[in-house]
Amino acid sequence: MSKKWTTYEQRDKNLLDADAITEEFRSNQSSITTLDRTQMPVGAVTEARLAPGALHRIYTTELSGGTNAGEQNNYRDTTTSAWQFLAATYQVYGGSWQTLFNETLTDFQGGNLFIEWGGSCFVNGLCHQTINALYPPNPKHFNLRIIVGGVEVASSWGPAIGCQSYRLFGTHQLPPGNHEVSFQWRGTSSGPDDIVDTPGGARLMQFHSWGNKALAIGRFR
Repeated sequence: MSKKWTTYEQRDKNLLDADAITEEFRSNQSSITTLDRTQMPVGAVTEARLAPGALHRIYTTELSGGTNAGEQNNYRDTTTSAWQFLAATYQVYGGSWQTLFNETLTDFQGGNLFIEWGGSCFVNGLCHQTINALYPPNPKHFNLRIIVGGVEVASSWGPAIGCQSYRLFGTHQLPPGNHEVSFQWRGTSSGPDDIVDTPGGARLMQFHSWGNKALAIGRFR
């Protein structure tokens, strides 16, 4: 990267005096970095703009502690054997979208919303490929989506097998007001010959989620 001197020209053997450095620095200083209140537009600095939450606001939902907090509990099959999660089984869950939790963004002043959701999940991948070769494959996924005011802001097929973590985020422009956010999941429906029971006859866990938490940042101006 080359540098063009605007106040002093570079001397022989790159020797400079102190005044040359100072003058060059001053001439290249950004007006933004040296801006003070006397240079800002009229009315730009007011008590309203300096009040907490005037320019941005952070919303967090911590769901990793407490009884069942942060876990998928829409479909918790209590008849699974002791070595399994109290998870969704195909006997109680058919594959529809379910709301894991809701969050209300209160006093949103209007502007840009950044929203993020993270957690961990289990997906039973025993029957990604069906047993009967005549049937098509039925790959399993823990689908995810974030709905803000009825509008899908972010979505993903999500993890496909075993225990994995996930992170989903998106942005959206919103008007002022309170806005409802839904964090939703959906597991793939069972195939024609999926294994749904253990050899001992207990129901086999298929989908589960835990350690969920969310972050939202509203940038108003």
